[in-house]
Amino acid sequence: MLKITAKDTCKTIFCIVVILLFALSLIPVSFAAKENKVIIYQNEACGHCLPYLLKLNNFLIDASFKIEDKEVINNVENRKELIAFIEKNQIPRELQGHMMIVINDNLILQGHVPIKLLEEYLLKYPTFDFPYTIIYQDSMDLETAKTYRVMNEKKEVADCGITQTIAECQQNSKKQEFVSKSLFLFVLINGLLAGIHPCTISVLLFFIAFLFTIRKSKSKIFAVGAAFITGVFIAYFFIGLGLFKAVVFSTSPHLAAKIGALLIAALGLFNLFSYFMHDKVKLSLGLPTFIKPKIIELMHTASVPAALIVGILVGICSFGCTAGIYISILGLLLTKATYAKGFAYLVMYNILFILPLIAILLAASNKAVVERMEKLEVSEKRWIKLIAGIVMLIMAAIIAYIAW
Repeated sequence: MLKITAKDTCKTIFCIVVILLFALSLIPVSFAAKENKVIIYQNEACGHCLPYLLKLNNFLIDASFKIEDKEVINNVENRKELIAFIEKNQIPRELQGHMMIVINDNLILQGHVPIKLLEEYLLKYPTFDFPYTIIYQDSMDLETAKTYRVMNEKKEVADCGITQTIAECQQNSKKQEFVSKSLFLFVLINGLLAGIHPCTISVLLFFIAFLFTIRKSKSKIFAVGAAFITGVFIAYFFIGLGLFKAVVFSTSPHLAAKIGALLIAALGLFNLFSYFMHDKVKLSLGLPTFIKPKIIELMHTASVPAALIVGILVGICSFGCTAGIYISILGLLLTKATYAKGFAYLVMYNILFILPLIAILLAASNKAVVERMEKLEVSEKRWIKLIAGIVMLIMAAIIAYIAW
């Protein structure tokens, strides 16, 4: 009988390990260093691109990157490759520049990204193991470029000043993501807040009371009241549309939000001052005195067209009451949303703005109700100013924090 000792077992195990190591040595293994590569998808006819690419190529070569240029205008295969890459990585159209540079597959430069920003980013990742990042700066004149955008692997987009590093810009994305997710609620609250102010509501109450006085039917009152509200909506919507386009053409949508924040703060302070100085100083941002006789004259016709005109006049003349909220919202919309989404929010904002007027019109089913509402509006007007002033200062602080 074969006797196996503990010593023989150890030798057997040792032999097996040696055989495995020997077999492992036969498996071809490449110890070559990881190749860091850059693919540049460009248009050779772009004259402004050449000086930038010369500097960028020198920088990347010094950093030990292998560069491959691919012309996409005249070369169909390169163009197909570029399109496939964009689709695979789901790069949004608004982050697609006139030239794309792909570094180690994960770092994607769109347009002319300042080399200084890239240099600082490479220092943060010395082994060039970048997380998935898109950097967009499409202005060809880097001397006048003020901002750039960064998107991470979670599709979070941050807008940053050109002096901020990419790492700092990425840190801002969490705050901006919160703002983007809260934008619907933000527009909702501000639309209702803007609609609850004495400038328009007091005129509507007066208008309905006047219609009861001249003995008009309920259907006529609702028809004329609806025309008035429609006029207010038309005035505010087209004012907003004009501001919206002005901000679109602006090079700094954040500036509109900053100006709006300052206006809201000023309006909030005005309301507080008006509340505390109620007995000494009579202040109002309502309708100007010179326009009131014309409004009363139009009211006496009690017609739908006249009510529509009154609504438009009231909307235009009372815009100062909510200008700060409007401008700041528009600025935030354009920094956090696409044009189409911003336009939809603009419509929603104005619908919310007239909801209090619609509620008052529906509640005004009889003269007694209207009279009570008028008395309540007059008696509580001072307290409304106090609450509005406090809320506006809070909103100004929030918008300033977001915009800055």
